[in-house]
Amino acid sequence: MTTTDTRGFPTPLVDSGDRVNAAAAVRAMRWLMGEPGQALPGDRALAIRLRSALPWLVRSLEVQRQFLFRSAELFRWRLDIDQFVTFSAGPYRRWPGLAADLQPPCTAVPDAAAFVHVNVLTATGESGPPCGHRHTDARFTKMLPLLRHPALTDLDRYRPIGVLVDDIGPLTDSTADLQFGLDTLREWLPPGSAIALVHSTTGLLPTAGRAAVRARRDFAARLVTQATGRPYRLRPRTEIAQLLSAWPPADPDQPVAAGKFFSDGHLQLPDHHSGAYAVMALHPLHPDQAKDPNYTPGEPTYGAERSVPEQGTGGVQAGAS
Repeated sequence: MTTTDTRGFPTPLVDSGDRVNAAAAVRAMRWLMGEPGQALPGDRALAIRLRSALPWLVRSLEVQRQFLFRSAELFRWRLDIDQFVTFSAGPYRRWPGLAADLQPPCTAVPDAAAFVHVNVLTATGESGPPCGHRHTDARFTKMLPLLRHPALTDLDRYRPIGVLVDDIGPLTDSTADLQFGLDTLREWLPPGSAIALVHSTTGLLPTAGRAAVRARRDFAARLVTQATGRPYRLRPRTEIAQLLSAWPPADPDQPVAAGKFFSDGHLQLPDHHSGAYAVMALHPLHPDQAKDPNYTPGEPTYGAERSVPEQGTGGVQAGAS
């Protein structure tokens, strides 16, 4: 059974198992970031408790958003990708008052780019299509039905597609299910495609005060679990590294702390302020390999330097914070 979204595109209904209060955590995080008008009183109370447990939480959210924004820039301007699929827990909208690179990734590329957004949670209570682009609701673990949805089948499979995965891994308790979803997605993507993924982690704890920081982090994870009604699974670096390991990495050292992926980013921040690891992987038949017979996976190291035109999108310089 299907319904239609606000732009008339068919949107499959998901089963009631997804209709839990996971939206509370999504709205709480966005309220912390300064997005107006969506959070309920309970969401704001959760946000305040989370910020008390993790004083650097807002900075972590900023770092993750910047990684996705910058990845979309890189895909468009360096890899010549103009088709995108994003996965996140809730819709994307432009956030007035925030810096350019804290905006949704769809603002990092020209409006003419084809963008499909997949919201992996339902009943978020957030209105409006994400950035005005085509979108649908679907669980990430139900990848096969999703890939047959008109929103995705309308993409040109003869040209590369960029995929941005916005920290939805913790909402999938089963690592096997998460891996299956990503494996299925990779098999569907055409040559030249690329995936950027950010995933909250159990790692990146500071050496000094490690026990106290771990206690804070675990308490925050329990708060999210209570709010969402589902396990919230942070994963270690080894598990996150495995998720995209079938494709050559854009950086041989990845996964890395999200704030360290782009070297002109937030190097002054402690790693645990990133709160997540970042991974970027290229299709094995990526043009960089086709052009250079001596290409070695992992080169060039995209995180090492930036080749994005200064004008960015619409004359706005990206990278400001």
